[in-house]
Amino acid sequence: MKKAAISPDPQYFSRYIDKVPDIDLIPALEQSLHELQTMDTAPLEAKADYAYGPGKWTIKQVLQHLTDTERIFTYRTLLFARKDSNVAPGFDENYYAAIAEVADRSFGEVLDELKAQRMATIALFKSFSDEVLLRKGMSWKYEMSVLAMGFTTAGHQIHHFEVIRERYL
Repeated sequence: MKKAAISPDPQYFSRYIDKVPDIDLIPALEQSLHELQTMDTAPLEAKADYAYGPGKWTIKQVLQHLTDTERIFTYRTLLFARKDSNVAPGFDENYYAAIAEVADRSFGEVLDELKAQRMATIALFKSFSDEVLLRKGMSWKYEMSVLAMGFTTAGHQIHHFEVIRERYL
């Protein structure tokens, strides 16, 4: 299904969804994986432990944030897909980043973990019919569909790689 089929408007999460073209969800997720697999990692690896300002994340922390957040997004997605009425809780991304312990990990390890998570995410979304993609639930404090969660995941990566290009490279 295409992005245009998202209903209701997930408000806060639209800032990520809007970054993705109006294409089918699986190709959008596969394109995001392809970008991870083919990007020139040398400039990122050279600055992997660099933060552009006090209190800002390093590139490795940004990548770990993408992985952690994607895991949370896929949990929320599973709640919605399985018609679980529990409200998916929010989380403190800055707290997660602060205790993620990426300083002693290589850039390659952190990136490989993100790629593995994206492959698992794609497999999850491929298992959903169009009917399931339209199911809804409460993500933090916003009602959104399974489809919206998928496009949020793809757009979240786009957002953070824009930040990396603008502020780290």
